[in-house]
Amino acid sequence: MEYSKLLGVVAFICFSIPMIASSSDVHFKLRVNLTRRSEGDFNFTERLSGAVDRSKIRMNMIEAFVNQRIAGQLDAETPIHVGNGEFLMNVAVGTPSVSFEAIVDTGSDLIWTQCRPCRNCYTQSTPIFDPSKSSTYSTVPCTNSLCNALKRSKTGCNPDCMFNYRYGDGSETSGDLAYESFSIGSGSDSMVAGITFGCGHDNQGFSHDGGLVGLGRGPLSLISQLGSKVDNKFSYCLLSITDSPSQTSPLIFGEGASLSGANTIPLIKNIVVPSFWYIPVTGVTLNGEPVNIPSGTFDLQPSGAGGMIIDSGTTLTYLVEAAYSPVKEAIKAAIDLTPTDGSSVGLDLCYQTSGQVTLPSLTFNFKGGVNYELPPENFFIQISNNLLCLAMKGTSGKVSIFGNIQQQNFQILYDNAQNTLSFKPTECDSL
Repeated sequence: MEYSKLLGVVAFICFSIPMIASSSDVHFKLRVNLTRRSEGDFNFTERLSGAVDRSKIRMNMIEAFVNQRIAGQLDAETPIHVGNGEFLMNVAVGTPSVSFEAIVDTGSDLIWTQCRPCRNCYTQSTPIFDPSKSSTYSTVPCTNSLCNALKRSKTGCNPDCMFNYRYGDGSETSGDLAYESFSIGSGSDSMVAGITFGCGHDNQGFSHDGGLVGLGRGPLSLISQLGSKVDNKFSYCLLSITDSPSQTSPLIFGEGASLSGANTIPLIKNIVVPSFWYIPVTGVTLNGEPVNIPSGTFDLQPSGAGGMIIDSGTTLTYLVEAAYSPVKEAIKAAIDLTPTDGSSVGLDLCYQTSGQVTLPSLTFNFKGGVNYELPPENFFIQISNNLLCLAMKGTSGKVSIFGNIQQQNFQILYDNAQNTLSFKPTECDSL
């Protein structure tokens, strides 16, 4: 089976946003319902294999991107790898509005959709947006700061700002940078006016999705553009990969994203690669004992290398080998079973089980003595009735990623103004 064709587990996001007024004092809150569902007639093992495969591709692309950026070969605003998209949001653009499904990507910034006239558009499941039919469409001048934020992704003026956004897997979109109203659902209160986005007339290498919404830290991302209107913060609570497709959980922007009784850690800004969300990991403990990981393994280096990224778009957690090898060996020593082959699902530490297995406690340690204790289901996956696998892998690169299985059933709050991340164990389907 060609797992690269699997969409696997996909979350669809529906939300309504009140129109943003011009006053900087206006604040609002926004609740988004997330639904995790299966795409296609595949069983759980096949869907998981597809997700693992996409995680590996994304990991490799992130590593290559960071290395190229450090070497000065890529612009800081160039995104990583769009993949098939673990999360989608239903978006409507223009007046009158045209709906499309957009990939949500915390690893990139630009918001874009396919636009007519098409020089090269792929087939999508919804109508392609025609800006000539929208009364709220206008192009962004080349002198605008958001055009300048494109840096090398800016391709010139004709007479306004043009862009060419290339992804690490060879996918790309190019066209005009523009302003437009974005809305979800129906009614006049569902519109966000004046969002800067890419109107793509030449798009290659994507699937049926109609575009992408960037949720990185750069100035073109949705959270950066909403800014003080949503108090520069958002939170989400991800359902378990094994939960029923009918269950929902929230993504929240603004005042409603506040999280009481949570642990809070500082975020780290990487000036070389500014779009990623870096977290200050200092170590890992197993059953309360520190794993023997060399000091400084997770540190972000002055060159921009290293560190750990928290990413909702990567299924697994990836640890650099200096950390993964001792963590893996410590887990093996703590489980009184013989490891078995997990290559069928792309994982490398699995156990054949016929009953209940006692698993160790695993905790990530953060700067300031804050701990993130993983429930067993957040680092082991029950693949089938008799196969249990570790939901982590090693990477030969220098960047670690904290993936979405490790985040499931935690409410996680990103505060871009305070430069902090907060987290709290939560039954996401009860929110």
